[in-house]
Amino acid sequence: MPRLFVFAIGGTGERVLRSLTMVLASGARTFDNYEVYPIIIDYDQNNEDKNRTVKLLQNYAKVNRSAFGRHGQGNDRSGQTDQFFASRLRNMEGLENYVFPFIPARANEKFREHIGYDNLAGDTIHTGELLTSIYDESDRADTELNLDMTVGFKGNPNIGSVVFHTINETPEFLKFKSLFKPQNGDKVVIIGSLFGGTGASGIPEIVKAIDNMHNPQAKVGVIMVLPYFHPMVQIDGAIQASRFNSKTKAAISFYKDSQLMGKIDKTYYVGDPYPTVIPYCEGGRNQRNNANLVELIAAMMIEHYVSGRGGNHREFKFSLDANIVVASGERSGDRLYIKDFDDISKQQILNHLVQLAIGLKYFHEDIQTKKAASSVFYSYLELDRALAAPEAVADTTEDPLRDLCFALDSFYEEYQEWLKELDFEGNGDSIPANSHRFALCDMTKDYPDIMLKGAHKSEDGSSQGGFIEDIGRGIKKLGVGKGTKLTAGFLLTRMNYHIGPHYNTDKNQLYANHEPEWVLADILHTASVDGFMQLTNQKANNNNNNNN
Repeated sequence: MPRLFVFAIGGTGERVLRSLTMVLASGARTFDNYEVYPIIIDYDQNNEDKNRTVKLLQNYAKVNRSAFGRHGQGNDRSGQTDQFFASRLRNMEGLENYVFPFIPARANEKFREHIGYDNLAGDTIHTGELLTSIYDESDRADTELNLDMTVGFKGNPNIGSVVFHTINETPEFLKFKSLFKPQNGDKVVIIGSLFGGTGASGIPEIVKAIDNMHNPQAKVGVIMVLPYFHPMVQIDGAIQASRFNSKTKAAISFYKDSQLMGKIDKTYYVGDPYPTVIPYCEGGRNQRNNANLVELIAAMMIEHYVSGRGGNHREFKFSLDANIVVASGERSGDRLYIKDFDDISKQQILNHLVQLAIGLKYFHEDIQTKKAASSVFYSYLELDRALAAPEAVADTTEDPLRDLCFALDSFYEEYQEWLKELDFEGNGDSIPANSHRFALCDMTKDYPDIMLKGAHKSEDGSSQGGFIEDIGRGIKKLGVGKGTKLTAGFLLTRMNYHIGPHYNTDKNQLYANHEPEWVLADILHTASVDGFMQLTNQKANNNNNNNN
């Protein structure tokens, strides 16, 4: 089975990885047959965006392990593809919870301490003079030699590159090199921002380290994230958004001048010409940014790279449309909807995300709450026992079905929060709305309205939007009919229908090798696909590919 290594660098990389995890959970088929190795690299140990992403990855892994852990043997993927949570997450040896141990050597470590600046004397005194001419050692908050690196490099890639330079010598990176087998179809994706410090400095060092493996088959896709958010202005703050564009241009110029671009298989650029304003924060536990459409688009670019689309093109660019922007001070304004995207984006990613919303909503509202307790599938799977309160269960042995149920309900909460953040309308004057709101789903609405269907029209009456450039420039609307009747009752009926091939009515039991947790995952996904078809006025699927 091929491996996909995803290097998520810094806060932006972590937030893109969060969106990618949602895409993996939705059952996007491109990732079905991959073992996915998330590798989080962040000098800021306490970054809350990192902590939140790690928690989500752990939750995903629990769902995947509970649903599919007993089903199939070895590399047998029978019944484990075309499912929610189908891709296997792997924690690379040497990493704790997917986090690369790339951290400061000591608490409150300053850059001058990291490079031994204060120990330069004698024959090395001139080195100190050279460093003084290169780096700023004044008392300003954004100074360089005195920069406290505990929460990262604060938009200083010239500092980060020095720290990153030895990452290829670490035991963890050597382990990655031993696992990475491009001849077996393994792929690498590196994600980072160009306007910060960690991403801009980490991208070139990791690309060069892989290139130094001297394996001509080693291919690397790089997601370069351009400015898409601006921290609020803080006088004398170490992070100044006014410098983001110049930092981005400098990074791109350096990459090109250093021949780095020739070492990259495909490069993707994504940004926002109207960046979202966020509260000022230099990192640590207070860095918890709302999900942003740019991060989802970056995750979609990963799918584009892994799928092999794009032919011989090596660069792809995405920019959100300036005509669909929430103006400063507005709470709502125009929003982007699923119909504003091209058909390939919908088929490969967005439709699956809607299906996941349907499935998680049904599980949370009807299965977890036992509203569907009188149904056939509920009885056949003995869900009443699996959903009993822990204190009411005498048997304390491992129960994958019970684990799956509780992990799914936890994921429901995280998925709902992510959807709300994408469509964030602002919170008074303290936190402005996302400049580009993406209204995909609202899981609190009734099923016919779960997929938000508003439309944006430009002055000439045509739909507007932007997307990966090799797909094309036109946008087609999703055919959503009026008066569709998707209900909980419909989904219950489909759940009952799809459990049929799993259950031997003659023996009054599930067929052998049809574990109840796998069956629940299978019929929940299939019923959700049917629900999506009902929602969009397509013919429901009456076929089931499971073999008895």
